[in-house]
Amino acid sequence: MKESTKDKRTGEIKRQPSRIGRLLLALRNSVQTRTPNPDAHELFRKHAAELGSSMSRMEASKWVKKVTGIDISADGIRRIEAGQKRAPSELILKALLRSYGLSEDDVENVLLDPNLNANPGANPHLIQKWRHRNLALGEFGPLIRDAYRLGDHTTTWIESEKSGEGGFRAGEVSIFGDDEEVIPPDLFVKRANDVSIQNEERKKNGIRGWSDNRTFCLASVVSTLSNDAEERNLIALTMKQSWYRYNVIAKQEAGADFRWQELQDATHPIKPVPYLASGVGICLNVICDDGKSIVLGQRSDHETFRKGEYDVAVVEGIRPQGDMEEGKVDVMTVARRALSEELGLDSKTIGVDIEQVIKRLVVFEFGCDLEFYQWNFIGFAEVDLDFDTIYSAWQKAKDRKENQTIRAHPFDKEQLESTFTQYPIWSSGIACAMRTFDYY
Repeated sequence: MKESTKDKRTGEIKRQPSRIGRLLLALRNSVQTRTPNPDAHELFRKHAAELGSSMSRMEASKWVKKVTGIDISADGIRRIEAGQKRAPSELILKALLRSYGLSEDDVENVLLDPNLNANPGANPHLIQKWRHRNLALGEFGPLIRDAYRLGDHTTTWIESEKSGEGGFRAGEVSIFGDDEEVIPPDLFVKRANDVSIQNEERKKNGIRGWSDNRTFCLASVVSTLSNDAEERNLIALTMKQSWYRYNVIAKQEAGADFRWQELQDATHPIKPVPYLASGVGICLNVICDDGKSIVLGQRSDHETFRKGEYDVAVVEGIRPQGDMEEGKVDVMTVARRALSEELGLDSKTIGVDIEQVIKRLVVFEFGCDLEFYQWNFIGFAEVDLDFDTIYSAWQKAKDRKENQTIRAHPFDKEQLESTFTQYPIWSSGIACAMRTFDYY
């Protein structure tokens, strides 16, 4: 979503209609006369019964073909849902909505959904009640029932491990780096190699691309309880070696069929699929202005993932080179590095050591965003700085180009929920910011 950013301090968000909202408004105002098969709803009922009352995008694609004779791919459906497909026909839109189990009367009710009409804003990462009922189970598997809820919406964030009171203490998180390299399925490797070649061609033509560096992928998560009276949660992560090209495929549409297949059999607590769990990271909600504000970023339009969307202040990957020492990784050291590289919070920019401005650094949860199969630690950093100082430091940060701007947002639960409902931010960022209130 494009917008003006004249006020660098507040970064006032100028609302615009969601793209899919405009498409559905066009559907409501359309004068086309072609409609889906009048028996479509009954067909869906029979089809849904066979599927266990759920439908993935792949199944929806087959259903639209059956009812209308129109070919539309699962990727095409995703792009329509995200508002990225230009001017789909009325027939396709109606058939798609009906494939979610909606009758013709229901379609009119969907148009009243604030995330699917021409009202300002919308977050395509949140699942509305009607979609959760009829599509999400088929798309994300049984784990979606346990996903974090934001008001009336469902995110795709699944908690794997949670800390005890006050966040993880020293020694409660152990991360071990393995020299063994992950071996994905052959087709997955081919797609990754193909996209890597395409990336190099784009870079030769002067288009910004990505570096195919070594990354970590998550091989296993083991949790135990401490043997003291508190019985706090202790977790041990084992990482294998991977490549960034695997990360690209695992999270983009080219890997959707692999994600879908693995999620259908996933159970709670979720167990990692190593070749998909590439690029393990940490998300930090940064609190400033004496606890009155948090820092939100708007991602660059040149980023590989989630271009132009909003996010918590710090999102950083754990690196095999640099973060691992004697075969181990300290998550708090990673958090401090991320604060320095992404916000510029170090002695060179703020004049004092970062330890002097951190009031609290708390990592409290580890989990997975099912939409991208992205595994992250989430936590918060409360700093003794005002937003203006952070903004000035960010302008000099090593990785500042990952965001096109940052802005202060009131550290208020209701206001954050409203913002996250209206504007695009992925589920990891939502969980990071909203779960902060449980530990702050």
